[in-house]
Amino acid sequence: MKLTRRALSAGLLAPFAFAAPEAAAQQRPDTPARRRATKVFKEVAASLYAWDLVDQGCEPIMETLKETAQANSLYLVALMHHEKRPLTDFYFPHNSRKTYFPEDSRVYWFPHSDCYRDSKIKPLVSDRDEFKRTDWLDLLVKAARKGGWKTGAEVSHTVLDEQRAAGEFVSVVQRDIYGRPAGQLICPNNPMAMAYLLALFTDLVKNYDLDFVQTCLRPFSAGQSDEGRGRPMERVLQTVIGTCFCDSCVAAAKAEGFDLKAAQKAMLPLAGALSRAGHDLAAGHLLQLLRASNTSAEAILLRHPEIFDFLKFRCASMTRMFSRVHDAVRGINPKIDVRLNAFIYDFWELSGIEFSALAPHLGSIRSSNYDEQEGRMDYMEHKRQFLLAVRAAAGDDILFLSAIGIRPKATPELVRKGVLISSECGADGLSLGHYDGAPLRLLEAIGDGLREADVRVG
Repeated sequence: MKLTRRALSAGLLAPFAFAAPEAAAQQRPDTPARRRATKVFKEVAASLYAWDLVDQGCEPIMETLKETAQANSLYLVALMHHEKRPLTDFYFPHNSRKTYFPEDSRVYWFPHSDCYRDSKIKPLVSDRDEFKRTDWLDLLVKAARKGGWKTGAEVSHTVLDEQRAAGEFVSVVQRDIYGRPAGQLICPNNPMAMAYLLALFTDLVKNYDLDFVQTCLRPFSAGQSDEGRGRPMERVLQTVIGTCFCDSCVAAAKAEGFDLKAAQKAMLPLAGALSRAGHDLAAGHLLQLLRASNTSAEAILLRHPEIFDFLKFRCASMTRMFSRVHDAVRGINPKIDVRLNAFIYDFWELSGIEFSALAPHLGSIRSSNYDEQEGRMDYMEHKRQFLLAVRAAAGDDILFLSAIGIRPKATPELVRKGVLISSECGADGLSLGHYDGAPLRLLEAIGDGLREADVRVG
């Protein structure tokens, strides 16, 4: 048959296999070769919030996630901080409400008082009628188990609300180099903060049928400002205006042979210049010289060994915190997976996160990279580099899930590309970020991407 322009315009090519790549992927038959040669992802996880469950119901959401994204794992953001939802768009794409503004650092399960006997801090539940009468974690876990899915719960960025962090429990909050409280960031070396954190995780693992407990708790502040953003030398310098210099950290450092007070004194001139809080003209002049030069981060650490010791101490502190959480929950359920939601995109050691040291105290890592939602294909190379960096640091053996940004400004093309990159970079599965802000076309793009990448879930 001669293919003329008239034939093309008349649609006579429909029987021929000139399909778009994603359409071709959907049409591929399930042959023995595909069953032998496809890569297997162990998990495709999806997060839900209590307001999703109120608006749509757990089972219908699960059906949508299974049909579109081949999801087989579900977790509730069980302790949520205060931020506008959906995060990156004006309105929800499919919830019955248009927006939601969560209360600050509230739990969406019914806390069990016996788990908090050794903690002076108790979790806050919602004050709102539509949430306070239901144990949303229990509801989600039962629905997920009925469907044969994995289950989990996340403890999000802040475990202590702003009001109590500035008031009765200000003593557990991290301190900057001037001794000022750092918002809601709890100090991992503070005994009262640690007791509360252990109680939260113990409550979850002891009382709910979970496969994993996940957290993206904010670690130490790296003191980052917009000046010199992304430049390694500047980022290292700015850790001196980060945290923590509280009494608990001083005591913990002393036990490790590190004089934090002496380091604090040595770093004060730089901190004053960086924060414009001091009157040290020489330090200000030095900072201007450094910013105009091509001085490396390594040079800064050699000239200021106290900064390097400070960084090492903070990494050791965060590792110790995860070790204690891991030991506590494994004592209850030896199979529980402690999952780190790695939400810091780069220079994570400056915040106290050292994957190689943390790996023995974790069951899995979730890369929280959402470069798809930037709406630019050139950003996807950063995603590749980030995934490879985590793999290189944590090792090949740990279960590693790659998050895919499925919020606007993501496009189906970018989502499919993200799935392919995840497969190429050694991910063992995916995690969707996040259902509440995801248009249907982007959920469908997850499934398309899995097929294009020759990946099946099981």
